[in-house]
Amino acid sequence: MIERAYEELANNYPKILEKIRFYSNSINDSVKDKLKKIWIDYEPTAVNKSFIAIDGGEFVKELRVGTIFLTNAEAVYGEGVNVSSIDNEIKMGVFRPGNLAKERISEIMNILELSLALRNGNKAEYILMDGSLRKKLNNGKDIEGEEKDLDEIINDENEEESLKNLILKSQILISRLIQNYDGKILWISKNSKGRELFGENISDITVIESLTENPGFTLPFVHTIDEKILAKNEEVRNLEGVEISSFYIRLEKGQRVLKVDLTGRIDDDGIKKIMDSLYSVSIKGYPYPLLKVHYDVKVNKEDRQRILSILGLNHMRGNSWWPNQFF
Repeated sequence: MIERAYEELANNYPKILEKIRFYSNSINDSVKDKLKKIWIDYEPTAVNKSFIAIDGGEFVKELRVGTIFLTNAEAVYGEGVNVSSIDNEIKMGVFRPGNLAKERISEIMNILELSLALRNGNKAEYILMDGSLRKKLNNGKDIEGEEKDLDEIINDENEEESLKNLILKSQILISRLIQNYDGKILWISKNSKGRELFGENISDITVIESLTENPGFTLPFVHTIDEKILAKNEEVRNLEGVEISSFYIRLEKGQRVLKVDLTGRIDDDGIKKIMDSLYSVSIKGYPYPLLKVHYDVKVNKEDRQRILSILGLNHMRGNSWWPNQFF
């Protein structure tokens, strides 16, 4: 089979290259004028700052009798090349078979991350959160109530109510985080699919990476948190009308473009200061504290196998068991 795939690749090689060039030229023709207006080349200068970086990881194993999960989150303190763990959270449990297990597990991880940010945000000049603010908020439409204890929510047998309360709790924690640390939280996305700037069928990051190479940034675009996605809660109401400045940056020549969200408005000089600060901990164009915490929380294959072995589940059939019967 794989031999035939290589044959197809060889036979279609010229057509594939032609299409790649065509797509690249099409992107260039449609957005190059706008890109010239909003992209500013800027070579950052390292300015040492302190960072708290936070990320989470998860392991999900779906079995016919239920879904086993492990979620964890960690906060690291970084200053220059010195990065060390200072706090962590973990939750492990089992959900009965259902359709909302993965959604709930993702929200649990989100809550662990936000809790760490609230506890440790005063220990550094910047808080680095992995991902976008919009994704962390999720959609709280038609959700109302008061905050509940996380363990109580996890143990709720009504999976729909459990998910609603998890989203509500996430939004409450985000509200508190912004109230306490407005302006020092940087939500950093390396794989943003946003298309607000150019309105192309591909992401803004892809457009910028295809047509630029030098370090620099885009002019910020300001938007407000959509009230339609907010849950009905007194603390969450503080998020209504909150402005978010979003912009794209590249810290090193030829490296990846990152999307940055922060609450409030920011000008060119403010973005340059952020770039200078992030550049002081940049490894191939990415903030090293976020890289370090990402690998710390990752539940690798060996860890997964060990967890299943301890639980005696190595040979229990799951939703994806059937191909193994042929090997």
